[in-house]
Amino acid sequence: MMHHRFTPSDLFDLSAEIVDCQFNITWILTEDASIRYLNGTKICVSRAAGNRACIRCDYTEKFESQNNFNGQKWQFHYVGFSVEENTEYFIEASNIPPANPFEDIPQKIIKLTSPDCQDNTLKYCKTCIEMGSLWDPNIFVCYTDSEVEVNFTTSSFCSEYAVVLCESDECRDYTEHTVFTTKRNDTRVAERIPVNGQNSRKFIELIPSFPKCQSDCRRYSDYQVMCREASSNGTGRANWDANLNAIYVCTVAALLSIVCTLAAILYFKRRHGTTKNWDLLYPNMKQTPTTVLVVYSQEVCFQHTVLGFAEFLHERCKSDVIIDAWQKRRIAEIGPVQWFATQREIADKIIFLSPGPGSAACDSTCKRTIECHMKDSECMFMIAFNLFCSDLKNQSSLHKYMVVSFNETNLAKSLPSPLNCCPKYFLMKDIDSFCRDLYFSQNLRRGEGTNSKCNWRFKMNFKL
Repeated sequence: MMHHRFTPSDLFDLSAEIVDCQFNITWILTEDASIRYLNGTKICVSRAAGNRACIRCDYTEKFESQNNFNGQKWQFHYVGFSVEENTEYFIEASNIPPANPFEDIPQKIIKLTSPDCQDNTLKYCKTCIEMGSLWDPNIFVCYTDSEVEVNFTTSSFCSEYAVVLCESDECRDYTEHTVFTTKRNDTRVAERIPVNGQNSRKFIELIPSFPKCQSDCRRYSDYQVMCREASSNGTGRANWDANLNAIYVCTVAALLSIVCTLAAILYFKRRHGTTKNWDLLYPNMKQTPTTVLVVYSQEVCFQHTVLGFAEFLHERCKSDVIIDAWQKRRIAEIGPVQWFATQREIADKIIFLSPGPGSAACDSTCKRTIECHMKDSECMFMIAFNLFCSDLKNQSSLHKYMVVSFNETNLAKSLPSPLNCCPKYFLMKDIDSFCRDLYFSQNLRRGEGTNSKCNWRFKMNFKL
C-alpha cells in the first residue's frame, strides 16, 4: 500500500435522503489546511443482507481555499444508489487518499431505514408500483343466502388473487378462494363464491399475488356492502343492479358536463380570439416576465441569429433573456458548469437554438465572430446538453426545455437525438404556438394573469 506524507482530514458532515427512488447523499468537507491534499471521496452503501456498492468521486482540480466562493464550507452531492422498501442501509464516506497503515481511518457512517411502499417517497417508484402501491381494488361485497359475490378492480401487474371468508371476525376457521383472471388492464371482476349457512359468508380480506412480493403482498380488508338479500326473492340482486345503474348514470352525466364545458370554451375562443379570451379571463392581474435561457451551438451565426433572437424575446415577448455572451465575466469567475447550473434553476424556459442553413448574411465579419466564440459556445452547449440528459434520466424539469429552429428540414441533423423529446417550434411557421407556450405555460403555473401579452403577430426584422 502506498504511503502518503500528508492525508486529508475526515469529512465534516454526511447526510442522505431519498429523492426520486434514489439516495441523495450530501457530504461537507472539513474546513482546514489538509484540504490541499484531498483528491477524492469514496462513498459506499451497504445493506444488512451484505450487498455493498461503492463509487469514487474525484475532484478535478486541487482546492485552493478552505471555503467556496460564498465563504461557506465545500459541499457536494451524489444521486445514484437505488432504494428498496423496508430496507436498512449503512452509508459510509471517507476521503482519498486514505490514512496510512496503522493509522486511524477517518470516515463517516450513517444508518438509514427506507419506508414501505405506502410512503410518499417510494410509492411512485417502479418497484413499488409493480407491488400495488398505487392500486385501489375498490371492493364491493354482495351477500345472498347461497353465495358471496366479491367485486373488485384488478391490477395490470397481477393475475392471481385470494378471497378470504370467515365465520366471524376472529377467523378461526377461514376459507380461501383463489381467483385467476386474464383481465389485467384495471377492469372490474365479479367473483361469486357459494356458501352454506348464514355463518360461513363473511368477507375478511383480498390478497393479491404480485410477482414482486408473492405471498408477502399488502392485504386489503376495506370494502362496501352493496346488497343484502334475506331470501331468494331477488331483491338483493335488484339492489345491486340499481346501484350499478346509478353509477353509470352519474358517469354519463359527468362526461356530458365535461363535453359541454369544452364546447363552450372552444366557442368562446373562436368567437373572441386568443387574445381577447385570455384578457377576459384574467383582467386585473399583474404579469411576471418569463426568464429564458438560450443555448446555441457553434454553427449558429452569432451576430445575426442568437443576438437577434434574444432581442426578439426581450422586446416582443417581454422576457428576461440569459445568454452566455452577456455574462462572460461572471462565467470566468465561477466557471461554466456552475454558471449554467445556477441559470438552469433560475430559468423558466431553456431554449436549444438549432442552427439555420448557410446564408450570405454570414459574411467575413460574422465568421470571425463565430471563430472567436466557437470554443465557449460549444462548451456551454455540451454542458447544457449533459444537464438535459441528466434531467431526462431523472424525469425532472423536462417542462423547461424547448427546441427552436429556423429551418424545418435541417433540424434532425443539427441537434442530438435525445432533444427530439422536447417541444419543437419552427420560426416563423410556429410563431403563434411558440409565443403562447412560452408565455402562458409559466404564468398559468404561477397563477398569474395575462394582461400584457407577447405580441407575436409581426414579422421579425433580423436576418437569419
